[in-house]
Amino acid sequence: MESFERVSTGIPKLDQMLGGGLLKGRTYLVTGETGVGKTILSLQFLLDGLKKGERCIYVSLDERIEGVLRGALSLGWDFWEHIESGLFYPFEFRLFAEDLRRFGKESKAFVNALEKIAHGKAINRIVLDPISALAAGAREELVIREYLREIVNAVEERFGATTMLTCDIPTGSNKLSRFGFEEFLSSGVIVLGIMRFYGKLLKTMYVRKMRWSKADPSIYIFEIRPLEGIVVLEPLSEKVDESMLSKI
Repeated sequence: MESFERVSTGIPKLDQMLGGGLLKGRTYLVTGETGVGKTILSLQFLLDGLKKGERCIYVSLDERIEGVLRGALSLGWDFWEHIESGLFYPFEFRLFAEDLRRFGKESKAFVNALEKIAHGKAINRIVLDPISALAAGAREELVIREYLREIVNAVEERFGATTMLTCDIPTGSNKLSRFGFEEFLSSGVIVLGIMRFYGKLLKTMYVRKMRWSKADPSIYIFEIRPLEGIVVLEPLSEKVDESMLSKI
């Protein structure tokens, strides 16, 4: 019998792909090119928790919170009501390259800031969006590695929350993360992408890594719909097969 407690992503099909959902208290990476839907997926994850009465923190690392919440509202998601209810804590954080060395030696400052936001209350879900922005422009890779590692470890230990990190990767890159090691800090990796198919752009999703779970390795097509958010459709292989059959 499975001993791990699961947490839903807010996307039923993705939960199935992950082997039943995310493992409670672990950290997960959502990665992909700009504009593929990483922030939407992370907000959908938080919204699922908020609807269940859970307390959630969203940390925007490269965009104004107001812009993020307006974008969510365009999908029909009103996060302001959850702020008023005291369950949702949105926060902006900027870390400039010249400060990275200082913060690298004192990464607990970041985690302490999260605790202040939560006012000492228990937090169930956390999103850091995008984690790559914390180290953008820094020259010393060792400092970046240590800083991010300490943050991930401290968040897991101090909050016990299920955490989702997003990460931007360069267009056309085969890497899973911006710096090449974020995926090793995570218990699972969800990869979002875009591909051209007969003159159209298809959004794709697959689970690259999932510790302690039997994950579905198939690549799926997904859409972003008002109110529903990300909706996972059929496997990409079925789309290709249907197209090939139509040509026979």
